[in-house]
Amino acid sequence: MPERQSILQFDHVSVEAGLAYDMSLADVTFTLSAGELAMVRMEPQRPRSPLPDAAMGLAELGGGVVGFMGEDWRDMSGYRVAEARGQIGRTFLDGGWISNLDIDENVTLAERHHTRRRLDDIDQEATEFAQIFGLSALPHVRPAVAPRSDLRRAALVRAFLGRPILLVLESPMSRMDTDVLGALVRATSAARSRGAAVLWTADSAEIWGEPALQPTARWRLDMGRLVRADEQT
Repeated sequence: MPERQSILQFDHVSVEAGLAYDMSLADVTFTLSAGELAMVRMEPQRPRSPLPDAAMGLAELGGGVVGFMGEDWRDMSGYRVAEARGQIGRTFLDGGWISNLDIDENVTLAERHHTRRRLDDIDQEATEFAQIFGLSALPHVRPAVAPRSDLRRAALVRAFLGRPILLVLESPMSRMDTDVLGALVRATSAARSRGAAVLWTADSAEIWGEPALQPTARWRLDMGRLVRADEQT
């Protein structure tokens, strides 16, 4: 069996909490390869971790290296960084919306900016994912006036749009209607089947332990350290 391609690498990574995060990262090391899913349980009452930002080269490291497709984020040119982030689908704990763009414009922005796909193709795929996640179509309104449920569902469309090779799902079921979970599990499984790697943080024990997700690794963040589900601290 051929070796799976390594997509995301953390090598002894440390990040200070500062004002941006509820916790730090301390000497975190792991690798995610094509088709793998890592579930990471956040500490109770401390859901905001540097882990998702670090995976995308957005966090200032206190030590260690974060690699994407074998390249250190810090060694990439500006053009390469933009290209690489265009291959990553992300959900954000707090939305991550551009306030002066409508939701549909927010969702399709990366595909319109980072690819040469026809706009009709992008819009069609976005509509298909919207319907998968329970929207008849993407809302054509500013994020500030949209119902929270619509925003959370549209955030999933944005993450999965364009066949990303890495999905960074930051507590995607937080404040989400429970009926979305089945669709999210199926979409995640389909992405893994085509070779995407998935880093999923969870702020509830129920989602973290969801058996249908079939993760290849299940970890907890404990005082900034990544520990296996069965490891005592």
